[in-house]
Amino acid sequence: MLSNMSPTFFNGLAAVTVAIPILAWSSGLPVHNVRSSAISFFYESNHTQNQSTDYNVGASSATFVWQEKSLHGFGNLSTKGSAKDGTGHMFELKLVRITSSDATSINGEWDVFKDGDPTCAGCKGYLYVSSPADSYQYLKGYVDNGKVGYSFSGNLDPNTRYDY
Repeated sequence: MLSNMSPTFFNGLAAVTVAIPILAWSSGLPVHNVRSSAISFFYESNHTQNQSTDYNVGASSATFVWQEKSLHGFGNLSTKGSAKDGTGHMFELKLVRITSSDATSINGEWDVFKDGDPTCAGCKGYLYVSSPADSYQYLKGYVDNGKVGYSFSGNLDPNTRYDY
């Protein structure tokens, strides 16, 4: 098919192919970056067994970076939690695909691991981050697939939020 194209048309097509990513990159859409080392709430729901667990949160870290109104971004949350019965678990929530975003929220698909084992692959979820103008800076989110669900929240680390 390419051999049947005129050189002028082929060169024009090549120029447009190169220009599209450059135009998208230079769109000037705002980018946001938030971190938390203070996840204070973590909740696990097992809908199939009608059970839920509110964990006491130990060591935790979270970082999320996204560009508004685009599908570009990254997110990861890891936390160690202990249940009331004393059992401890390590959770990792990975934002693997963004479906929509704005200045304070990300919607997308997440993979969740409990003690290294996958519990929720491609689960729908969201992250909400307080507005930069708010005096109380926090994040909260929810991930669910109808069988299991996870809720979390925590304060943002001071002086680590970047909006540009």
